[in-house]
Amino acid sequence: MDVEGEGVMKTQAVNFLVEYLANLGVTHIFGIPGGPLTPFYMAVYNGRKIEPILTKHELGAAFMADGYARVRGGIGVCCGTTGPGSTNLITGVASAYADSVPLLVLTGQVATKAFGKGASQESTEETVDIVEMFRKITRYSALVMRGDKLPEMLHRAMSHALGGRTGPVHLNVPCDTMFHEVEYGFAQLRTPIVRTRTFDRESIKQAVVALLRASRPGVLLGHGTVLSDACYEARLIAEMLSIPVATTPKAKGAFPEDHKLSLGVFGFSGHPAAEKYLLENGLDVLLAVGTSFNEWGSLSWDRRLQPRESLLHVDIDPAQIGRNYPSKVPLIGDANWRRWRP
Repeated sequence: MDVEGEGVMKTQAVNFLVEYLANLGVTHIFGIPGGPLTPFYMAVYNGRKIEPILTKHELGAAFMADGYARVRGGIGVCCGTTGPGSTNLITGVASAYADSVPLLVLTGQVATKAFGKGASQESTEETVDIVEMFRKITRYSALVMRGDKLPEMLHRAMSHALGGRTGPVHLNVPCDTMFHEVEYGFAQLRTPIVRTRTFDRESIKQAVVALLRASRPGVLLGHGTVLSDACYEARLIAEMLSIPVATTPKAKGAFPEDHKLSLGVFGFSGHPAAEKYLLENGLDVLLAVGTSFNEWGSLSWDRRLQPRESLLHVDIDPAQIGRNYPSKVPLIGDANWRRWRP
């Protein structure tokens, strides 16, 4: 790594990539080495900050990175070489996309000078376009043609992966691009993540009034509660107002099931107590946090889940509000108020 001028450094793109991931808190990557990915694995080895985990198959790498992100928080990283190494990742990445799990998917590519010439396992728009393949199952998918554009593209990718509704992103990096020179400052090693944080004040007032007036309220926590690390906030509200709490199947564990207010899991393979409380006698107010009301989490969109008075729907993604149940008070923002700006 060379230093040129005050605060400006120069290095190869692949070294910048590894340093960026280390600064992001990544401790492990998952995948299988292959020819075009060799420069990346060598940079990981030389950097000594990230441990590569060798998997039996790229599909396993995607699922392991998914599990890493869920358990540890932050982003998981998986990689596959060009051709079948990249396509083998697809099912695992699609699963992460469906569950809004943040992943960085790195795929190798033949040298740019070989594009369109029928190089072995070329995966460009001239053949099997791997960037387009991943576009439908990621929040961002791009080909890095120039190393000096890597800092900018990493920033954009991480903003999509970790800001707002989280999910996987994909960068396809040709093997020669990895050796391009990059100039950068320390600020470029970090990506400030902008989230939709605070809610509309009037909506908050309406929600508070509805909850305080409710005679039979309920809380339903979805997977978004876990992704936002908002389990503490959900428990605090439930205990303050003595409201029974159920979770969707994917949010199991978001609320302690030995708690006196716990109804257990609501949805397919759920608990009878949750189904009885939420459906049989009817709610007047339901506070739903981080749930899309999908088929599994709503018992096939059971209409009895719609409360008599108010559905208070909290979600960071506006597209989820009112998708399956009309919401009287939509609350668009991050359920984790510890991350709100003052």
